[in-house]
Amino acid sequence: MKLTDEIWKILEPSARLGEGFTKEDLENGINGHQLFLFKKNKSAAVCIKLKNTLRIALGGGEMSDMKEIAKDIEDFARQRHFNAIDILGREGWQKVLPGFKKQSVLLRKEIL
Repeated sequence: MKLTDEIWKILEPSARLGEGFTKEDLENGINGHQLFLFKKNKSAAVCIKLKNTLRIALGGGEMSDMKEIAKDIEDFARQRHFNAIDILGREGWQKVLPGFKKQSVLLRKEIL
């Protein structure tokens, strides 16, 4: 999937708050297969591979779409034999993403 201007507008606020990703950083990471882009309707998320864990690095959009994106990410992780999915974010994510457990501010879902 390509990082379009529409998707960048969704992810830009999160990119500024988090690791300081630029649009170019994301494009390079996606094209180089170090970052993975997921989109549903007007929402999007970007994941990065950290050894055997897939970490959700950025996300933005509608919460209902984000729940569906989380399922897509889990399927992706399972198909590629990742051991877990992590998300660093607000505690509120724990309420809407079933199966994730609070580990400090890190939420992790084991992939079985």
